Amino acid sequence: MTWLLSALALGALAWFLWEKRQRRTYAMPGGIHRDICLPYEQEYELYHNGLSLCSKKVRVCLKELGIPFAEHHIDLIETGSYEVVSRHYLKVNPAGILPCLVHNGHPVYESHDIITYCAEQAGGSLIPRDPEQLPVMERWKDVASIKEEESLDGLERSAGLCTAVLTVPLFASAMVEIPYHKLVEGLLFHRLKARPLMFFLFKLRGIGGLPRLAPLVKQSRRAHRAMSAHLDALEAQLEGGEWICGDEYTLADISWMVIFERMVEADWLATFTGPELRPGVWAYWQRLQQRPGFAGISEYRLPIVTRATARLVEFKREHRDFARQLAAVEVAA
Repeated sequence: MTWLLSALALGALAWFLWEKRQRRTYAMPGGIHRDICLPYEQEYELYHNGLSLCSKKVRVCLKELGIPFAEHHIDLIETGSYEVVSRHYLKVNPAGILPCLVHNGHPVYESHDIITYCAEQAGGSLIPRDPEQLPVMERWKDVASIKEEESLDGLERSAGLCTAVLTVPLFASAMVEIPYHKLVEGLLFHRLKARPLMFFLFKLRGIGGLPRLAPLVKQSRRAHRAMSAHLDALEAQLEGGEWICGDEYTLADISWMVIFERMVEADWLATFTGPELRPGVWAYWQRLQQRPGFAGISEYRLPIVTRATARLVEFKREHRDFARQLAAVEVAA
């Protein structure tokens, strides 16, 4: 029996070392990589996920520009499995993150770079004609963006990073449907080990256990304060017109559209805006939903995410203190 167990252990170790070599991951700089040639059938091909915030942004941009694209849906653990660290996807993006746009076989990484690239390919659409508005667009686009490995020290700088923290209850709700063995793959092969460890913790604790995680509560309350400040600034910015750059709809608006959608998914929207609370921001969100690009969100909603949101809403209804504990402010009932 001892020799059998030893053989099994050696076999498992050999498999892991072989598989690890096949799944090498490393960071990739943003922008287009013309030195890399990938198989493709259409001019534009998008590797994306229905839940991924950055994937939403790129889909909205492509839909707004009217650019047709082939789709490759890649699972995140929140939507079923760790396909982002599969051998076939790591050949597309060795960083193991989404989205990735492939244009004529050349990959373009990082969503904020992808949407700029697409706008430039479309002849400058979604970029302000007024050169004085260009730095305005870039500033607000940057505030809404999140870099994959950005530190939580950036909450006051990045509304995108605030959104990532505010999504935690949704992630915890989604873990109800994800079996433990699916999470193990992330521990073995994900480049950023903190992420699979975080999801393991959410799976173990459940939604109700989040307020007992003191570091999480601290960051969640800080994210709420920072997001409120970001939205106050947005309210003031929108006094100059319908869109962030006045009368021109730009990449900055696309970047903010997906943040509002995530607030809906994570059931925080009423906490931050409404007809009486930041009415300018509320009206802005109504306008965003009428844009052609919104199809890049509405047509890609996943049932597993819809169920996770429904569970979260019901949990918050039954546990009135939950949202207050995470936000440290009075929240909408």
